[in-house]
Amino acid sequence: MRKMRYTSILLALLVTPLLAAGHENTAPQEQQQYTGKDAALEAQLTELKAKSDSGDIVATKQVYAQYAQNGQDAVAKAWFQKYMQQKEALANAGDVQHLRELGMLYLHGDVYVQSSPQQAVTLLSKASELGDAVSSVLLGEYFKPFSPEESNRFYEKAYSIYKEQATQDSTEQKNKALEMMGYMEQEGLGTQKDATAGIAHLEQAATPWAYERLFQTYANGIGVTPDMPKALSYARKIADTAAPPHNAAQAAPNAGQMAWLLADSYLNGKNGVTKDEALGEHYLDIADTLNIRNAIYCKGLRLKNKNNNKEAFICFNRAASMKMPEAMTYVGIMKLHGAPGIEQDTERGLAMLEAVASYFSEGKDWYVGRAPYELALYYESIGNKELADNWYRIASDRNVIEAMAHRGLCHIIPTSELEWSPTLMYRWWKIGSDAGDATCSRYLNIFLWGVIPVLLIIVFGLPIIIVHILNKRARRQEDEDATTNDNE
Repeated sequence: MRKMRYTSILLALLVTPLLAAGHENTAPQEQQQYTGKDAALEAQLTELKAKSDSGDIVATKQVYAQYAQNGQDAVAKAWFQKYMQQKEALANAGDVQHLRELGMLYLHGDVYVQSSPQQAVTLLSKASELGDAVSSVLLGEYFKPFSPEESNRFYEKAYSIYKEQATQDSTEQKNKALEMMGYMEQEGLGTQKDATAGIAHLEQAATPWAYERLFQTYANGIGVTPDMPKALSYARKIADTAAPPHNAAQAAPNAGQMAWLLADSYLNGKNGVTKDEALGEHYLDIADTLNIRNAIYCKGLRLKNKNNNKEAFICFNRAASMKMPEAMTYVGIMKLHGAPGIEQDTERGLAMLEAVASYFSEGKDWYVGRAPYELALYYESIGNKELADNWYRIASDRNVIEAMAHRGLCHIIPTSELEWSPTLMYRWWKIGSDAGDATCSRYLNIFLWGVIPVLLIIVFGLPIIIVHILNKRARRQEDEDATTNDNE
């Protein structure tokens, strides 16, 4: 379940080390701590420091950031303290935003600030008293685990503030208020739980966040019967923020993932929607533009199926750069063997396949075994039996059916490093045969109807024949002895 938008945003912004700055109007002994030893950096920060001295807290934050990024911790700490002084002065003057941000800072602590929940509650309570709904929600969250009554009091205050803001003329403020009202009504925070009212307010807000919440509502059945087609209708509203005439910069935060979900659903007729290639391709293009690696890989597969190897390789290569093992496997195979429009590069192909075989050895996904199997085939083709046998063993251990015929042979070949065992040989061939591998079936039939009968003849027939020959000789000898006695 998704957390409230404002809570998550504030956590992201304020738990992260606050970018702060220092104080330059100090005694000479203290002046040194606000100045670093990098002359080039000092020259670069001259203008920002001047703005900071004029009370510009944003400039102070930027100075702190520069020192922190350059590893000058002592100087960064001094500027952070200056940032805190400026922020506290604004908070003491009744600035709600700075009261809230300081409260969050003390609630979670920072590199240079020790956590102090008591001080955090004091600051957030002041902001709440001044009408800050976000601070009220944060206090509601804070008290929820150990003081439900106090938690509800703050939630009720937040809801009443949002309810008032929903009547204001400011569209942005009104929509944010409607978002939070809808969420709180769905969850029963500070007001009676009312799924219908919550949905209505989210619909009224008509923002990307509201649409995402509505998507979650119908996808997960939050107060309603789950309805994936309905959920996907909201996913489309989110994904369409990146569709022409819009662009990636105008896209909603989760537009890419929603576009991929829609592409997968329409291309494969999943999640209760009718298969629609055109619509699926439309959303696949959006997800591809927004660099969703599953979409890039899917596009590569579709291009490969159309024998457009060159364009497919470009897609696979992009997804491989995002450490997607499926794409890395295809890049490895295509580079190892070459393909129309793709220059062969044996070294890169082997390196890519070995990376997949080494780093992605768990699970049952096809690439887990495919990479070692392709390596086995390659080393066998160049006559490196030792490496080929090793990769065949790994591939068969990872359930690659085509590798099991070779694995079985390795258990009866005297020169193999694997244990000599007809039992293990039979086991691997039987697994492969049951899975439909023709080679394993052929080997198994030869073994069952050729080798075993011969062995049975050798083991049981040969002794019988020998005994029969010996008996025959004995009878002949007896007959000869009897004839000799009669003559005498």
